[in-house]
Amino acid sequence: MIYAMILQNRVIGILPNQENEPHWPPDPAGNLVTAIPCDDTVTIGMMYDPETGEFPEYIPPEPEPQPEPIPTQLDRIEAAVNAKNEEIVQAAIDNYTLELMEGGLL
Repeated sequence: MIYAMILQNRVIGILPNQENEPHWPPDPAGNLVTAIPCDDTVTIGMMYDPETGEFPEYIPPEPEPQPEPIPTQLDRIEAAVNAKNEEIVQAAIDNYTLELMEGGLL
C-alpha cells in the first residue's frame, strides 16, 4: 500500500510498498504527521483535504504587489544634483561645439 505523510494538510512524503501504516514523529513545533493511504498520483507538495479525503494540487497564493518606495530626502537631493550635473555637462558640450563652429573646425 502507498501512504502519503501529511503535515498541516500538506503531503511531505510518499511511502510506497508499506505493509503497515507508517508512523512519523511530530515536527519540531509539535504538529502531528499523519499517514493517509493514497494512490500513485499523489506527489509531495500536494494538499490534503481531510473533509473529502482528496489530494488537490497546491496552488500558491498570488504575491502581493510591492508598494512603490517613497523617495527619501537624500534620494531627492541626489536626483537634483544629478540633474544639475547633466545640465552643466550639456552646457559645456554646447559651448564647445559653438566654439568649434565659430572657429571653422565644424
